Amino acid sequence: MIKFFLAVFLCFGFYALPANSQQIRNDPIIFDPDPDSPILSRNPDLTGEGEAFDFLIGDWDVVITWDTQDRPSDTYRAKWHNHWIINGYAVMQEWRGPDVTGSEFRFYDINSKSWKGRNIYQGGAWRETVAHSDGDNMVVTIFAHSQEKGDFLNRETYFNIKKDSFEMKSDLSYDNGKSWQKGAYHMIVTRSVEK
Repeated sequence: MIKFFLAVFLCFGFYALPANSQQIRNDPIIFDPDPDSPILSRNPDLTGEGEAFDFLIGDWDVVITWDTQDRPSDTYRAKWHNHWIINGYAVMQEWRGPDVTGSEFRFYDINSKSWKGRNIYQGGAWRETVAHSDGDNMVVTIFAHSQEKGDFLNRETYFNIKKDSFEMKSDLSYDNGKSWQKGAYHMIVTRSVEK
């Protein structure tokens, strides 16, 4: 019996190591999503690629790590609330972290057969996004701009997608997608446990 518990402890410890290998800030979230906000469901008219964001619907606990060249690595917790709106034809994503809060609105464009969207964070800048499934992954491209480097693409890849967890990584392109380099953040995302 002791061997069983030791094996379970070692397996769990190995699995949790990436998220716990450094200190995770537990700063308070700016505010939690409204628990009464309805999740609703996808409109049955959205089929095929229109079903691609089904995995993301619900409430999520996030551990996000930022690795940038100009400051130390920073890992903290956030909340993510994703639900269907507009009679199940669009997804609204609400991000709540200790430093940033924002939303993204996505809809499936039947003409281009891709997901299009806009995100806005507390600073007020709207950013256009496009998304599509790529095998077992979801790829979201954000059209962004910085003072130093001008226009660039931020590609978020959702991978290791399971019913109650997934990961996301960021890659950047400064040549309109011809080449990519590792981005500044990585997320480990697990479905929130209902209380």
